[in-house]
Amino acid sequence: MGAAKVPKPPFPGPPGEGVPSWLLPLLACPFCRGPLLGEGCSRCGRVFPRKGGFLDLRAFRERPLLGLLNRFPPVARGYDLWRARSTGLLSGGRLDLAGELNLLRDWLLPTGGPFLDVGTGTGVYREALGEGMVGVDPSPAFLEVAQRRRPGAYLLAHGERLPFREGAFSGVAIGPTWNEFLDPVAAAREARRVLGPEGRLFGLLLLGPGGPWGLFRPTPEAFLSLLEGAGFRGEVRRLGRLGLVLAEVRGGA
Repeated sequence: MGAAKVPKPPFPGPPGEGVPSWLLPLLACPFCRGPLLGEGCSRCGRVFPRKGGFLDLRAFRERPLLGLLNRFPPVARGYDLWRARSTGLLSGGRLDLAGELNLLRDWLLPTGGPFLDVGTGTGVYREALGEGMVGVDPSPAFLEVAQRRRPGAYLLAHGERLPFREGAFSGVAIGPTWNEFLDPVAAAREARRVLGPEGRLFGLLLLGPGGPWGLFRPTPEAFLSLLEGAGFRGEVRRLGRLGLVLAEVRGGA
């Protein structure tokens, strides 16, 4: 009889290599919520490999066309040019990227951290809140650009099924990724699940109604209702075509 095969660990080298020590205890299997150890999930037995140097904890689906587009390296490499201008353009000059990042810091930093950036893209929000923030995104192409330009903690994951334990974070940021979620209700519920009892949510999204390419583009009222259904209280401020989201975990949710 041949020797038993040893499961390949998800990390090259020692368990957790490349993942900050503060982040390791916060990780959980995105399928069963069991703890992640050196070889994967100790509860369901799934093993999570690396892809492009990033721990691959993806466990949901994406809009097919957007998923394909976001994996195209030139799109990721050029994204910062659009991101630098998009807030000002879409808000009709009422807010620029610098102002957006100031609002992000003002809203989340008082909670103390750690922080999570869902749909981090090239790491703009992750960088703004410093080393106590992890960015997740389903696109290896975008994370490769993020790690090169804004080094930090990044994981491959979907916002609709986050690979973290309950109450792991004091603040969650979700930027324009709101428009791309296949299931924004699930994403809102997941943001609530990983936030502590006094946690805060920061967001920015393109408002509707309607929209091109099947994107999720709600009215401010509809989006606020979605957040309240997920266990938040807060506000959605309209700035031109953008909605600024400032929300807190609702007591007793």
